[in-house]
Amino acid sequence: MKEVVKIILLFIVFIVSSYIVMKSIVIRTDDIGLNVAGFWCSEIGLSFSSSYCISLLNSDHYVFVQSLSLSIFMLVVAIIVMHTEWRVAAAILGVVIMILMGVVNPKTFIESVSWDLILFLVGSMAFAGILRELGVFRYLAIQILRLSRFNAYILTAFITIVSFVLSAIVGEVTSIIYVVALVIELRRVLKIEIEPLLILSVLATNTGSVALPIGNPIGVYLLFASSMSISMFIRYSLPLALINVLALYGLYITIVNRYLRRCQTLLENYKKSIEAYISSFYTEVYNAKAKRIYLGLLFLTVFVLTVSINDVIVHILSSILQIDITPHSFLSFIPYMYIVLSMMVVVPPEEIGTIIQKAVEWSSIVFFIMLFMLGHALLYTGAIIKMAYILTTISIATTVVLEMVMTISSTILSALLDNLSVVVAFTPMAILFNKSGLTDQLIYFALLFGGVFGGNYTPIGSTANIVALSLAEKKKIRISWRKWLKIALITTTVQMILSILWIYINNVYR
Repeated sequence: MKEVVKIILLFIVFIVSSYIVMKSIVIRTDDIGLNVAGFWCSEIGLSFSSSYCISLLNSDHYVFVQSLSLSIFMLVVAIIVMHTEWRVAAAILGVVIMILMGVVNPKTFIESVSWDLILFLVGSMAFAGILRELGVFRYLAIQILRLSRFNAYILTAFITIVSFVLSAIVGEVTSIIYVVALVIELRRVLKIEIEPLLILSVLATNTGSVALPIGNPIGVYLLFASSMSISMFIRYSLPLALINVLALYGLYITIVNRYLRRCQTLLENYKKSIEAYISSFYTEVYNAKAKRIYLGLLFLTVFVLTVSINDVIVHILSSILQIDITPHSFLSFIPYMYIVLSMMVVVPPEEIGTIIQKAVEWSSIVFFIMLFMLGHALLYTGAIIKMAYILTTISIATTVVLEMVMTISSTILSALLDNLSVVVAFTPMAILFNKSGLTDQLIYFALLFGGVFGGNYTPIGSTANIVALSLAEKKKIRISWRKWLKIALITTTVQMILSILWIYINNVYR
């Protein structure tokens, strides 16, 4: 009962404060205002002039629904912060309240979900379950342990490298599913607490997703929206990603040094037991299932390769079949192709249903669907448009300052809101600044760095974070906000400082 009263009081506070904020932000008929208002109207399917769209955004009706959508979103976030295990219930509650209060049409909510991503997540989790049944992740965990020579610091470096590289090549969503599975297998072998290692794998995954445009949906969106070349990503994003992953590793081993020393002691004390476990694996499991393990490794390797050249495959198929195939739609079905291949080669068809039932984190899938809806509500009502407008009009109109403000403001919002929604809302202004000569194309990288690294701040800041926490919870591993912030607050702040310095250096010394 006390929790219910607390939630009701929070909602009242949020709705009053949200109304004051939305009412006080007035979009004006300047270039930025006209641009963002026109973008907003086109996004929600209104074919009005930009000036009329501004009057809509500033109207009493829209101020009211903006404050409702923002306050409900804040309430959901507050409930998740207080009780992480309530996140699915909180997200469902938020969506239901919005529907009953008429904030967003139910049909609009359904259309707002990125079903291609949901389909891909389900397929990837199911395929990961098949690989786990084949013993692939246990085999890889043992190989990494052997290569680390029972050194906790080298083991940590391996996890960082694998997370970073895999994310850059195949994307954060694919990467985190398989890296988390690998880390969980390490716990099975070592019998150690792995929460800090899971947090590291997520932070390294997000860091790697900046390196190339295919690593993150934000990168893909900005690549097409701004008509940039991939060579620009290699020039501006890849070096910063490498610098930031080195900074991440150095800061991480400093922050959790006590934990790593404890792990090192355990590795040394139980070295003989671990070696015995590894020997028994080779004699009892590996010898009997070597063919299945190597087939699984082959499937995993080819799967990663297929995902990384997805665009090339789509282009070839479109030419041969003479139909228009979108890369993201095709990507959604790649995991299912390998599930079918597994059925044909190594896994009996009757076992697939059971494996999928066990492997897919259905509560996480529901949470994602609800989160997409909640994030879209902020865009649909114009709340996030107003926040983006006010944040980008505060700065002095100089290139460096404008790009820094863009980085900082997108970072702040991406820590709690869906980072892709934040970037989508900011992009029209970035394009306007670029075309008007106020900034150059570095403005897009300012958005990229803010959106991606900002997502590292909190457990709900990005897709990779939520997937990792959901998969961990399925194994009874809970990562609290306190544990997350203990590591992420320092490492992400340093990464953001490095990002701002990188933007400044590229502005001044190119």
